[in-house]
Amino acid sequence: MGIAGEVTGAGKADRSGRRSRQSRRTERALRILDAAAALVERYGYSKTTMDDVAREAGVAKGTLYLHWNTREELFGAVLRREQILLTRSFLDRMRAQKEPLTVHALFKQAALGLLERPLVRAVFTRDVEVVGNLLRREQRDHPEQKELFHLLLDFLGRSNLMRRDLTPQAQAFLVSAIFLGFFLMVSWVPDQASMSDEQVAGLMADTVVAALHLGGQWTPREEAEAAKDVLKHLEELVAREEAAFQAELL
Repeated sequence: MGIAGEVTGAGKADRSGRRSRQSRRTERALRILDAAAALVERYGYSKTTMDDVAREAGVAKGTLYLHWNTREELFGAVLRREQILLTRSFLDRMRAQKEPLTVHALFKQAALGLLERPLVRAVFTRDVEVVGNLLRREQRDHPEQKELFHLLLDFLGRSNLMRRDLTPQAQAFLVSAIFLGFFLMVSWVPDQASMSDEQVAGLMADTVVAALHLGGQWTPREEAEAAKDVLKHLEELVAREEAAFQAELL
């Protein structure tokens, strides 16, 4: 082998080794985030220490600081990842649907995702016991991030598919109140409700569609096209967020 071949081979080996190290680093970071999310759900943000996270993840405490400079940065990453996972799960569910796409289905799947992800639901309901002051910090440091149903409302509004007698702020307030009311009922009377998450999510979507006068405003084809546009917009958005978050972990 000539000198050029040796250099090329060494370069390939170096790139391969770098990718392998990055992969191990990413896998370790995700394991730490999984551990931190589980602990916050169980004990709340204020009662979860870096020692707890290291023990749960099976790493040394100092390893946590190889990825995040502070406790707040670590748990901020947990929240951002949960939001990304929620949106990705929502998109996967919508893509897998056999029935025609509808606005009702958009809100139902958004509600179902929140019902099934306790940590994101705690963020939505501003549950101080779970997320403490962390949410306020995240909103300050990442004002560009929006909750899933806010993204749905924004896009439907730009498509002129929302009520014209209410401001966007009023419509967001209305949907927030509907979601919050259902979430409180589920937590307050879980035994009396005796309904599945699927049933509760369906009722939430029914209420939103009725409150915003979304039924019968367009033909089934127009509604399906509008829903497809929403999914395309969210796919582009979450792909960018996933790439940016992945880069943070390297």
